[in-house]
This record gives sequence, structure tokens and C-alpha cells, in this order.
Amino acid sequence: MTGRTPGRTGERIGARTTLQKLLSRFHFGITLFAVALSGITILLAGVTALRGYADRNIELAAQLGAYGVEPALIFNDPQAAREGIEPLTQIPGIARLRVLDDRGRPLIEWTSPADDPAPLLTRIFFPEPYAVAVRRNGSAVGKVEVWGDSSTLTDYVRIGLLAGLICLLITAFGTIALARRFEYELVKPLNEIATVAHDVRLHRRFDKRVQPLGIAELDRLGSDINALLDELQGWQGHMESEHAILAHRASHDPLTEMPNRAAFDEQLARRIEAAERRGGRFALLFIDADNFKAANDNFGHAAGDAVLVALSACIKDTLRKGDFAARIGGDEFVVIIDPLDSETVPGDLATRIRACVAQPVALPGGEKYRASVSVGVAVYPDNGSDATALLTAADAAMYADKLTNRSIR
Repeated sequence: MTGRTPGRTGERIGARTTLQKLLSRFHFGITLFAVALSGITILLAGVTALRGYADRNIELAAQLGAYGVEPALIFNDPQAAREGIEPLTQIPGIARLRVLDDRGRPLIEWTSPADDPAPLLTRIFFPEPYAVAVRRNGSAVGKVEVWGDSSTLTDYVRIGLLAGLICLLITAFGTIALARRFEYELVKPLNEIATVAHDVRLHRRFDKRVQPLGIAELDRLGSDINALLDELQGWQGHMESEHAILAHRASHDPLTEMPNRAAFDEQLARRIEAAERRGGRFALLFIDADNFKAANDNFGHAAGDAVLVALSACIKDTLRKGDFAARIGGDEFVVIIDPLDSETVPGDLATRIRACVAQPVALPGGEKYRASVSVGVAVYPDNGSDATALLTAADAAMYADKLTNRSIR
């Protein structure tokens, strides 16, 4: 028995690993896990942020499309509907558009000719279309559906995976030389990287950067992460810029650059709530161009557009600070005079608008055109305490003014 003991002891010693190898494997495993977690966190945070901006862009695009195809749905005009959605076909990330009438029947459809780069991502992130109901005077006249695709996400995912692979390769070679100074030279730099990843994931701090590190391999890793964050910050700025442009288009009339009907409805609701809270008053002016159809028929639509632009300029020039004006229809405008005090007379504003509009307008063909408008005034809360009552009262006053002008002429 004594002769066999040394052999078994030698076998047990030979089967054991050294502390250096154990620490090396342990450090290597922890480092790979931390770096992989940081890379995945940044990648997921970036995809989540970009997906959010993509969803918002699709939503704004659908709202813009709903505004553009409203006349086409009213007149059941597929060609006008196609023209209404034409600007949306230039927006990246939109795969398909469809306009439905009030019975759910397709009026027009458009599908992007470009192939979807990642159908799986599209099924995951954009499983259903975003739909916006098109309304006219409170009634639904149709619906716009917008499908997204993965084109805005694939580039980021591709670069993110490549950067993550580079990070893992650099770490695999770097940790071998860092085992003996693990606590100071490895944990501290990784904490720096993890802190940046943490801020990116939780606080969307895409401006955070990894500071220069004393370890060459991890410094290159930090540089790769910084490069990835630079890309992400650039894409974020681009998406925010597109978001701002689409938000402006969704709430403004493209011809006159005035707020549209949706923006007016929101503004009127706010003014009523504020006036009710403070016990104040404001006036609502409903302005309609007289014989505008005749101007279009006699001089062409370009001339009609010039008249509308001139009319909108007259309205803007008469506004005080705090007043609000919008174009809510073809030749219909509204003005909110707020606050309405003893020194403010809505009729004076209407008179100034009429005088400005009466000036000759130079048309594209070289002709001169003198426009005229009819103006109706309603006062909150004298003529109505809600949006519907105020608009109805102002509209009735405008038609009365129009009849008076006709009888005088």
C-alpha cells in the first residue's frame, strides 16, 4: 500500500490547476461577460431608442398623410389621394401605405420598391400598421395605414454587432496580460465602460464617452464604444431632426406656413380652458375669402395660391403677441384674439384685415387681383362656452357679413 500512495498523490497533484491559470480563466470569463453585457446593453438601448423614433416618425407620417388625403377621400379621387401620400413615399423606413374609404375599401395603395433588408426585424418591431382615421367635421371619412420596415435599424444593428465582435476579440487578447494586476488595471477600466453603458441604457445619455484608459486593449475597446456612441448620437440627432420636420408638417399648412385645423383645435381647447380658469374673455374671428372659386377658375390655381398667401400675410401682420391664426380650410382662416380687454375691438382687427386684403395682389401671370373677405366674430363666453358653439357662432356671423356685402354690391 505504501508503494502505491505516491503514485495516487502525484495523479491528484497533476490533475489540479495552478492559481495563475485559475485566476486567468476567472478573470477572462468575468471580463468577457462584462464586455458582452456592455455591448449588448448599448446595442439594445440604441435599437430601442431608434425603434421609438421610427414609431414616432411612422405616426407623424400617418397623421401627415391623413391631412393630405382628406379632400381626396371626400371626393373619392384616387389620383388626388396618390398625390397626397407622395411626400410620404420619400421617407425612409416606410414599406407600405394604404388609404381606405369610410367603408373600409382601399382607395389607393403604395408599396416600396426597395427590398426589406431584414424581414425578421420588421416582423418583430413593426408587426402591425399604424392607422390614423381621417375626419371631416367630426365624422370619419376614411383611414390611412402605414407599415414600417427595418431599413432604419439594420445599419445600426450591423455596426453594433461588428463593434461588439471587435470588443470581444480585443478583450480576449488583453485579459491574458492583465491577470496579475486585475483589481487596479482591469476592474477600474471595466467599471468606466459599465458606467457609460449604464447611463446609455437607463438615461439615454448618448453624449457620454469612455475616458482614455491606461490599458491599451481596453482603451481601444473604449474607443470602439465611443465610435459606436458617436454613430448612435448622430442617428439620434438625425431622427430628432426628422421628427421635428414631420411634427411641423403635421401641424402646419404647407402653402401658407400657418397652423392647420388640427393645431387650431388644440389651441382653441387650451384657450377655452385658460379663459375659464382665469375668468377671462377672448374673440374668435372666422375669415372667408369672397368669390375665391371665381379667382381660381379665371386665373388658375397658381393665382389662387398667390391670393391665399397674400391673405395669410395680411392676417399675420395684424396679430398681436399672444394672438393665434390658422388656415382651417381651402379659403377659410380663423384668428383667436386673446386676451380680449376693453381696449381691444375685434371689429378693428377685421377692418385692418379687409383693408390689407383690398390691396392689389400680383398674380403669377402678371395680372392684378383685388380680393375681399367676409369676417365673422364670436366672443367667449358671450357667444359660446365650448369650441363647437364658438365656431358655429363665428361661422354664422361670417355668412351674415357675406350676405351684407353682397347686398351692398
